[in-house]
Amino acid sequence: MPEPTRHDVVIYGATLAGIMAALRLKLRGYTSLVLEPTGHVGGIVAGGLVKSDTPGVAAALTGLTQERFFAGIGAEYVAGGLDDPKAQYLFEPKVAERVAWRLLQEAGATVVLNTRLHDAGDVEVRGGRIAAVRTADGWHRASFFVDASYEGDLMAAAGVPYAVGREPASQYGEAYAGFQPARAHRIQSFRPNTGFPVGPVPDTAPGDGDAKVQAYNFRGVLTRESDRLPFPKPDGYDPALYTHLRSLLEHRGIPGLSSIVTHTAALPYGKFQTNQALFVGFDLPGANWDYPDGSWKRRDEIIAEQVRWHQGMLYFFANDPALPETFRADAQTFGLPPDEFTDSPYGTGFPHALYVREARRMIGEHVFTEHDTQRPHHTKATAVCCWQYGLDCHVVQYYPDGDDTIVGEGSTTGSFLNAPADLYQLPAESLLPARGSIENLAVPVCFSASHVGILSPRMEPAYGMLGEAAGELAAQALRSGRPAQEYDYQALAAALTEHGTVLELPELEAAP
Repeated sequence: MPEPTRHDVVIYGATLAGIMAALRLKLRGYTSLVLEPTGHVGGIVAGGLVKSDTPGVAAALTGLTQERFFAGIGAEYVAGGLDDPKAQYLFEPKVAERVAWRLLQEAGATVVLNTRLHDAGDVEVRGGRIAAVRTADGWHRASFFVDASYEGDLMAAAGVPYAVGREPASQYGEAYAGFQPARAHRIQSFRPNTGFPVGPVPDTAPGDGDAKVQAYNFRGVLTRESDRLPFPKPDGYDPALYTHLRSLLEHRGIPGLSSIVTHTAALPYGKFQTNQALFVGFDLPGANWDYPDGSWKRRDEIIAEQVRWHQGMLYFFANDPALPETFRADAQTFGLPPDEFTDSPYGTGFPHALYVREARRMIGEHVFTEHDTQRPHHTKATAVCCWQYGLDCHVVQYYPDGDDTIVGEGSTTGSFLNAPADLYQLPAESLLPARGSIENLAVPVCFSASHVGILSPRMEPAYGMLGEAAGELAAQALRSGRPAQEYDYQALAAALTEHGTVLELPELEAAP
């Protein structure tokens, strides 16, 4: 057996949150080992989410997340001759990954790719502290741990309580919690209105909780350049899966793929971002419900189904004879970019990362809820960052209603708009397990929140800033030797602001 490796901090997940935690730790003189379950660093921002959702109050995006990551992306484009301020928030995946690697190198982090934690057997816990984690190359010991993964596998394997799915409205008194048929999105003119991906009519009462999570998708990148790669025909392609999509195209009079993608995000150098679109689109509600608590075998099956759905849809657009020739001709002017995702296991040009919008959520020192996004509960005595974004939930499930209506349930408004949120502060306690649980762990992505509470701050820039706070909490715990829950907030605030984090904004006090 190889000797266990020893580091100050083990970070599970080379997401933006994990990278920012490593960078903060380096500035405090600590070493980190970053274990990444996939073959790439940068998380979903390097894996296809290249239209970054910035806060409604621009001044809320601060710290190293803004100065080193997003501004670093902008600087890459300036160095390449493209001086466009929008490029730092609307960028190519390859550039995001390049910046992610550079920041990890600056952090002096040891990075190990393709290292998945599976269950409690991979985590050693002693006396309320994580002692080590195990990967294929052996055990890795550290004094502190950060779970910056999208799945929360380290947190879960260490025995920290967590939630999956939607709490009932009664649990936290949240208006948008649980099953929300009255706020569902209903679209008519579907005949038939049953069949994949439409599920059965739920037997859940309004406001009741369930284990269902909002839809995932791949955030694809398309190009119209002459070297584009044609859309591949996936194994198991079945045009019947897109029956409802074809009905929707006809009902809305969509003339081509350009009408779906060109208005969402035009990236540098003639590339375009795909997202959900249309109502029935690249999201695949229901297919992902097993993902948060699933084994990696089950997750890989879900990812494969999402790949087939997304690739099949693009192939359908460009080739299906049931679509007008003009539609197909327009779709054929697009293709996959040969300079992106060059080693993707799903083919060159296709994203290597599934967008896991929401998985596990820790139940920690403070559960961040819908109330925390609204006045008068929007300010916190232990703030680690500010944020503002609407309560954004994608469709959780499709089901039929009557003879020709499909219901898309899960959103907060029953439309393509989000319910509003005020400018608010996120507290340090949402990053920490409850007292009496694990005392040397911080969780900046699957942080402590209700389903509704996480809908606003579940954006990558917010995760980056929470990762910075996790790094500073880890550094303070290493210096003091105390449990993370016994942190000194004044020292934490001073450490955060030293490198640009803004904890208070005038708009927090402004009239609503």
